[in-house]
Amino acid sequence: MDDIRENIDDSISTKEKNQETINSSDRRLEKDHDAYFNAQFGAVPEYIEPGHFVCGDNIDEMLVATIGSGIAVTIHDKDLHIGGLAYLLIPDTVLRDFPNLTEQSQKDLKKAFKPLEDCIGKMKRMGAGKNRIRIRVMGGTEYSEDKLDRGTKNYIIVKEYLAKKKLVVMSEDLAGPYIRRIHFFPSSGRAVRRVLRREADFASIHEDELQYQTNF
Repeated sequence: MDDIRENIDDSISTKEKNQETINSSDRRLEKDHDAYFNAQFGAVPEYIEPGHFVCGDNIDEMLVATIGSGIAVTIHDKDLHIGGLAYLLIPDTVLRDFPNLTEQSQKDLKKAFKPLEDCIGKMKRMGAGKNRIRIRVMGGTEYSEDKLDRGTKNYIIVKEYLAKKKLVVMSEDLAGPYIRRIHFFPSSGRAVRRVLRREADFASIHEDELQYQTNF
């Protein structure tokens, strides 16, 4: 696979950062939290679960992922206006062995990165150029009682993987004790992060991550 790299310095705008923490009183008025978030953007949402990816180029399309200890990798071609989001979650079988991976854990790691490989492959087939690609990485929530330190290990492994592939990361938003809800617009490349802190949000993402680990 040809290397895809990008050196443009870009990041989530200051305006978006100022809006990233949800007004909890407003949010409580809306029982359907998905509807509350999505109504702010006027776009059609497509939800991405751990271990999956989506590519698109529609101007009204919005890729949405709620990220805990896993990592969201967004990719955008600024000239063709196409983009993709891959949701990576490294399995515990790998994290337990890290950094001294066994043969089996290396196989599991390769499988864990398949969503990203497939995302890049599809974008290349859509015409994405290596000199136009912009990459962001977000996630790696650090849970206080997580003895396996999943968030930290996830982002270390993902960053090492991207470096080996010579995929240059334009910006990153990693670690911290909160959950991120990512809204990515594949046509424009815009990425908006919302910070989630409710106990219900933590319980929901924990269930999603546990389900992924069970089915891996």
